[in-house]
Amino acid sequence: MKYSIGTPPFETYGIADTGSDITWTQCKPCTSCFDQSLPLFDPKDSSSYALVSCDSDTCSSSQSFGCGTDDECQYEVTYGDQSSTVGDLAIDTLTLGNTSFKSVLFGCGHENSGTFSSDTSGIVGLGGDGATSIIYQLDKKIGGKFAYCLSPDANSTSHISFGPDAVVRGTGAVSTPLIKKAEQATFYWLNLERLSVGGKSLTVKSPSVSISGRRAGGIKQASVEGNIIIDSGTTLTYLPSDLYTSFESAVKDAISATPVSDSSGLFPLCYSSDSLEVPTIIAHFTGADVELSPKGTFVEVEEGLVCLTLIPNTNLGADLAIFGNLSETDYIVAYDLVAKTVTFKPSDCSKF
Repeated sequence: MKYSIGTPPFETYGIADTGSDITWTQCKPCTSCFDQSLPLFDPKDSSSYALVSCDSDTCSSSQSFGCGTDDECQYEVTYGDQSSTVGDLAIDTLTLGNTSFKSVLFGCGHENSGTFSSDTSGIVGLGGDGATSIIYQLDKKIGGKFAYCLSPDANSTSHISFGPDAVVRGTGAVSTPLIKKAEQATFYWLNLERLSVGGKSLTVKSPSVSISGRRAGGIKQASVEGNIIIDSGTTLTYLPSDLYTSFESAVKDAISATPVSDSSGLFPLCYSSDSLEVPTIIAHFTGADVELSPKGTFVEVEEGLVCLTLIPNTNLGADLAIFGNLSETDYIVAYDLVAKTVTFKPSDCSKF
């Protein structure tokens, strides 16, 4: 996602992530950073940049924040794949499109590592934590509304919008309740009632009373309402193991071709890419049936090999499930934190 930070605006790109809160970018001086093809942000070049002090309310507003050695507030975040970022907590002007927002809290990362590509400078936090997420920081201007349309075509541009432009209505639009849990404020939860494969229905059992968060902290909750996290920052969709077993079986039954092995070992179900007939797969959320795009359901992971992008949650724990970004492709996905809904509308996102 393209955005600018500082005065004058310094343009950069970050991963738009509904599964994390703090927005951060790699900053000079970079003590230990991942390779970045974009220029690094230098806070000395911004006249509106200011560090957050240790004794401020902001510094005590999150477990990710703490006092550094120079009486300046530091942040530290570790993600579920063990990628991490450490740096100074600061405020500066954030520019989205033609609109600028003053005094936005963000992280100036000096030690960053993990699975970040060179095309990004960090993360744009679109999560639900009111202390740090830009969705809440910009709330007076955007009213808790944002939407994105993710294209499965690597050669086309996906789109994101905020405020009134993110309201989605019309033919094909379906809405489901957006569920927030106080113990896991970051995440946006949906309620997945069942999956269907080529007309065969698979019921989703209620989650167990103890499930742990995807990101650092291992927070647990005991509510059965809301059983899957919608997360633009996770690529694949993760299903509870028992549901995945019956789901995979149904997909195999619906495809006449013979499965082949994935050399990486990541994907349990793969086929030769020659004219694969992908069955109709529908995620039935409460009040919203979402037919998954075949382009996002099976993707080519190496030449001649396509694999199912819904996999078991083997390393996530218990019944935790995540609805990842490949399953969201070719839909306008609109979040309304005031109405507490997520709306899906089919769209060719490559021509949005």
